[in-house]
Amino acid sequence: MRETGILVRFTRIDDYLHVMILIFPLIYLISPTNFFSYKTIVIFFANLFLTAFGYVFNDVEDAEDDYHDVEKRKRNPISSGEITRKQSYLFSIFLLSVGLFLLMFISPHVFFLGLVFALVGFFYSWRSLRLKSMPFIDLISHVIFLGVLQFLITYLAFRPLDLFITPFLMIIIPFSLMNEILGELRDLDVDKKANVNNTIQRLESFDLTKLLIASVLIVITGFSIIIFTIPPRYKIVNLSISLIIGIAAIFRMNAWASSITQAR
Repeated sequence: MRETGILVRFTRIDDYLHVMILIFPLIYLISPTNFFSYKTIVIFFANLFLTAFGYVFNDVEDAEDDYHDVEKRKRNPISSGEITRKQSYLFSIFLLSVGLFLLMFISPHVFFLGLVFALVGFFYSWRSLRLKSMPFIDLISHVIFLGVLQFLITYLAFRPLDLFITPFLMIIIPFSLMNEILGELRDLDVDKKANVNNTIQRLESFDLTKLLIASVLIVITGFSIIIFTIPPRYKIVNLSISLIIGIAAIFRMNAWASSITQAR
């Protein structure tokens, strides 16, 4: 029982479960007629397991650095000695395998995107390459890994690629970009000690306010396009869903930015 609790904590599910739940309203916006199908549940759990793999593998590769930070050592079961590195690798492979297995029930294209997700996630954290330690490439790879690919997996499971994808990307890309930048700002001192040379380390100073304003404007534009292109028969429900997601996203970005700015 204790081991199960450690593994669940290892996934850091509390950090992203609330975001994963937004997959359900997202699917409704993408394809209302297919919402009540088996694919909705399969895609939700596939994304959940693949995201958990990304977080676990990242902590496996960061264990040595996390050991030197008190808070991160408590969070990382490898750094705290609660689980071995071998067990951690096996657990990450298990999470990835389950996620990819679920995508096999959707389509070959979606399964292929799952494989790309796994590769980008692997190279993002793998110490021998560590894309997250390369200025600007860290931002691009994070947006592709925890953002664009997650969305494309969901989108292509319910409808073919078309122009309707554009406003969603206008929402997802700024949000993922802000998540990475704010995370790097939060870990600025720890990353400096670990010789992680990411974008924030390279720039040294960063105007968070201007980026936040630009991101919010792009997100609002994306939601506006979605709202104006909603079919009349789904107008009320989709409008309500869009507004709820949009307001939640903007408030989250603003709250996170404010907390880090105050802390610094």
